[in-house]
Amino acid sequence: MGLTRAQKARKHGGSTASPGPARGTRLYEAGPGELRPQPARSSSGLVVGVAMSVSAVLWLYVHALVLPQFGAAAAGGLALPEWMVGGFGQEHARRLAAALGEEGLAQYEAVHRSSGLLAPLFVGLAWLLFVAVNTASRARRWLRSAVVLGFAAVSLAGNAAIDAALADPGDGTAVATASVLVIARWVLLVLLLAVTVTVAVEALRRRARTAAGPPPG
Repeated sequence: MGLTRAQKARKHGGSTASPGPARGTRLYEAGPGELRPQPARSSSGLVVGVAMSVSAVLWLYVHALVLPQFGAAAAGGLALPEWMVGGFGQEHARRLAAALGEEGLAQYEAVHRSSGLLAPLFVGLAWLLFVAVNTASRARRWLRSAVVLGFAAVSLAGNAAIDAALADPGDGTAVATASVLVIARWVLLVLLLAVTVTVAVEALRRRARTAAGPPPG
């Protein structure tokens, strides 16, 4: 009967510190010090994935379904401020407010206070969790979290500013504020996507290094 690796190491004076049993080694064949407890697989990745998926679906539901349908039905084909990357002026605000009327403006505000309120909140919470779990450096974690919080805060403030601008299109300050926040929201959305890609790539590389194990000595 052949000797096991542990028995051969002891017989020939090999080091007792072994990096671990060979692949396929049975429990009774492993020598002392060869077994290593395997870390339990954390469920944080699953939680983060579910949270991000739900948040992304809600955000797309609001901005790709609810608002376009509302704009087509109530705004007479005029573009809603959310989709105006370069912002909007008083003339557009006047035309849009006239097209919506009191009933349309009330429905528009209702969207901002329901799903339009929940979408940025969910995105902010989910992406904060994503950054916290997958960013090792404290400085980078704070910087990326600032982008996430900025996107959520500007989105919420932008909704309120749009409602105020359409309620009084003659107020140049209100319209300008809403326009600036709309532009800032698009800029922060691009930064948020960049953060998402960067963090995902870093996490994949880290997992690949972990799976490969330490380099041979």
